Amino acid sequence: MKPELKELVEELQEAFNESVCGSDRIAEVLAEIKASGYEVVLALDVTIGVTPAVPEHAEPTASPAAAHEFSLSAEDRLFLEGMHISAG
Repeated sequence: MKPELKELVEELQEAFNESVCGSDRIAEVLAEIKASGYEVVLALDVTIGVTPAVPEHAEPTASPAAAHEFSLSAEDRLFLEGMHISAG
């Protein structure tokens, strides 16, 4: 990953963390749970994937797949990886 892109992704991760930590609604619900006699451990997993943008007018570069085959785009692979599914 390019250094400037890595820096932006890290900034995005920090923004997610700040949003959750600064949320009044989340703080209210956590306080309600604690007031009910429970301790709370909050763990979030955010997966961020980036791929180069493809111009809308670009022609597909892959040849048509055979009837029993299929191809995955970079976006498809990122989605599957985000679901912890190996795309092989």
